[in-house]
Amino acid sequence: MQFTFQCKKKRCNFRNSNATPFPICEQGERYHGVLTGLSVEISDSTQSQSLHNNGCYGKGSKSRGGPASGDEDETLLLGLEESCFLAYYLKVLEIKNQSGTSVDWEGFLKVAQDLNDRFLENLACYLYLKSKNWVIKSGIKFGGDFLIYKQSPRNFHASFLVIVQTHSDLDYYQPKNLKGVQRVAETSDKDVLLLTVDCRTGLTVGQPKEDSSHIATPEALKEISVTETIVRRFNYSSFVQSKQ
Repeated sequence: MQFTFQCKKKRCNFRNSNATPFPICEQGERYHGVLTGLSVEISDSTQSQSLHNNGCYGKGSKSRGGPASGDEDETLLLGLEESCFLAYYLKVLEIKNQSGTSVDWEGFLKVAQDLNDRFLENLACYLYLKSKNWVIKSGIKFGGDFLIYKQSPRNFHASFLVIVQTHSDLDYYQPKNLKGVQRVAETSDKDVLLLTVDCRTGLTVGQPKEDSSHIATPEALKEISVTETIVRRFNYSSFVQSKQ
């Protein structure tokens, strides 16, 4: 039986569908953000609106979605994975620390891994999903790592709740442990997408296989292996009806 995922549209329609997957920058122009610790903050209202309208990146500091409160002091908050993607892969974002010094790849990686020791695994999965043109948001509200949307969250509900795991997690993510996450996802018409990451293939030359905490360059992540598994409960009655 072939699997088809949900792309459930919302009832309300917005003029701006946020369908553009990547931000638009003129030649030489860049967005400017400050690394505050938990996120990268963009304070310029024009840049905030532009970045959110072209790819649905970030979340308004005073709004549920994009920066839409109308307050002059509202900023755009970017997650660590999407900040890294914009700065070191698309190269359209310049990140500075609170002292005004530019943050390079090594510096950003250190800060991110201090906050989340699984940041590399999450980043590898973020890049993997972005290569498939998904709109990606945080999944912490539903107990996962990411929520992924076909297009703008203004127009579509999330299709999948994404769980990131490594080979060392395989003993934990048994069917009985996934059942709770799956039930939470099903109550909001989502499926669970399990992404298994193998960082051992992306290590730098001479680096021990046991240590995957250091990646010398952003390009090294392309060697990391990501395997996807869709977790669904088998519905016998639906299966029989589809066969008939």
